Amino acid sequence: MKKITLLLIFVFFSLAYAGLVAQSKKSDQLKKDKQKVQTEIKKKEKLLEETRKNKKASQQHLNVLRDQIATREIYMTELQGEIDVLADERRQNEAESSRLQRKLTCLKEDYSRVVYNTFKNRRQNDPMLFILSSEDYSMMFRRIHFFTEYSQNVEKKVKEITSTQQNIDQKCQQLTVIEDEKKGVMREQETANAQQQKQKREVEQLSKSLQKKEANLQADIKKKKQEQARLDASIKKAIEAEIAAANARAAAAAKAAAAKNNKGTTGSSSSGSSSSSSKPSTSIVLTPAEQQLSNTFVSNKGKLPWPVSACAKIQDYGSHPHPDAPSVMINSIGITLLTHANAEVKSVFKGTVSTVKDFDGAKLVIIRHGEYLTIYQHLTGVTVKTGQEVSTGQKIGSVAKKSESDTYEMTFIMSKGTVYINPNDWLKRL
Repeated sequence: MKKITLLLIFVFFSLAYAGLVAQSKKSDQLKKDKQKVQTEIKKKEKLLEETRKNKKASQQHLNVLRDQIATREIYMTELQGEIDVLADERRQNEAESSRLQRKLTCLKEDYSRVVYNTFKNRRQNDPMLFILSSEDYSMMFRRIHFFTEYSQNVEKKVKEITSTQQNIDQKCQQLTVIEDEKKGVMREQETANAQQQKQKREVEQLSKSLQKKEANLQADIKKKKQEQARLDASIKKAIEAEIAAANARAAAAAKAAAAKNNKGTTGSSSSGSSSSSSKPSTSIVLTPAEQQLSNTFVSNKGKLPWPVSACAKIQDYGSHPHPDAPSVMINSIGITLLTHANAEVKSVFKGTVSTVKDFDGAKLVIIRHGEYLTIYQHLTGVTVKTGQEVSTGQKIGSVAKKSESDTYEMTFIMSKGTVYINPNDWLKRL
């Protein structure tokens, strides 16, 4: 029974310790996540200042503001999470402090009774008389041993009392630190909330200002939709050309391999050709190496780096109403990122450059990653060429300037064969 009790006590304290460690890890991770979002907010603050000063970039400034508000929402969620964790840590420390206080009270009461009884019976229970009154040496040694153990136990109790008191003092100090940290995070939350409300008011005012110029807004939306349609058509054509070229290379390789393996056998080459031609033109025929690259690409879903490091998303993927003209639907095959002058564009994953072409006064670069394609539109100073192998994070060019707004924007698109996919699902989250 005693062993079972000791085992249960050990398990209880082990679980409690594990919970505290897990709580500490969670708190540390929340702080790291919060710092990442803070860094992102600071980057976007610079973009906000640039677009605020740019008289030709009202719509871009409004979109950057909306992106900053969305980022700040994430930041405020992280702050609330940190506050909740600190509150949990405080409750655990208070519970542990109460437990230690009860233990200390019991120890002091036990020790007081021992001291009182010892003093009260000091004459009747004189240790020396008790030892000397032993009937023989064996009894005398047993009595000496008893008093030695008694003394050691008293000393042990004193140390336990001291140690418990120190633990209580330590818990009190931890509670003070936690409370100060919680107050600091709550002040951060108040500041962030004030900034959020200020930016929301700015968005509302700017949106109303643009809506008053409805004719200009509609004309601008129409122009952008036309540009988008031309971009979509050009990219679709480039993707189809890449698929056709890749499949032609695969068919030629298969034909050559078949001819080599079946040298002298009649009709061997025609069978290889017919098998490759049966492949649909919307998908890419992959070699084993390309299939492995494609699988690796898929395993990195949600972990890909952003093509530019400091940016704001001013147009999202998919079909959605225009925020300032709800009757107009926007259909985007990628995400549009606004950034600084001379911002470097980097490959989000290793692969092969399949296309570098002029488009709309800038460059369009397509990189193939097995079955998947990443498309980087509106670049300048391109540093790669068709057929070149690139690595993850390698510079492929810089973001070009939009003449009509004097801003630096690029569109990032992803596809699996001819099917567009949402980049938000593949890029790293904040």
